[in-house]
Amino acid sequence: MVRFLAASVAALSLMATSAVAQEQSALFAHFKTLCGEGQGDGARALSMGRSAGWAEIPGEAFAGDPDSPFDTVTVLMNAEDDGAISLLMVGTSTQSFEEAGLAMNVCAVMGGNFETKAPLTPDPRPLLRQWVGMDMHRALTQDGMVGYAFSQQGGVRTPVRPSDAAVAQSAYLGNLHMILINEESDEFDGGTMMMYMRPKQ
Repeated sequence: MVRFLAASVAALSLMATSAVAQEQSALFAHFKTLCGEGQGDGARALSMGRSAGWAEIPGEAFAGDPDSPFDTVTVLMNAEDDGAISLLMVGTSTQSFEEAGLAMNVCAVMGGNFETKAPLTPDPRPLLRQWVGMDMHRALTQDGMVGYAFSQQGGVRTPVRPSDAAVAQSAYLGNLHMILINEESDEFDGGTMMMYMRPKQ
């Protein structure tokens, strides 16, 4: 998906400033703050990213990429203090549920040391698992990604039952929340991708 990042991000990296507070993992902190706490609200995430000094990458850099999971996407970037790059990616994606396509809103954060391919330290995956606080959903384990599916009301997350049909039912009812993360760093040119997805209303 991101073979173009080494060139396009290197050219743009001086435009960004680091303004979002870092926690144990800067990437996880960005995902939690921008996407997680807003339950995937893309407009909120873009507003927060721009206010924090993240720079928008020209859309041409992503146009026509056959590996992109997005139908439409707006991308902001942030240069981290350790040399890594973080990307906020907000847009739409068509997902298949029980062989039918459904438009999803996506708020995603991807980051990595794309030039050196050095792994992010600390690894954000255990922090995400701890924050989500539930088992991975078997229907969302594919294409190098693992995921969590739940409904949410009043700040309480309720896991979706462990079947493809249950995920589809929740999606068509409009109360599905999905969080996905790649298992292997080589899936995204050495980077880590965390995605928050909701059915498009």
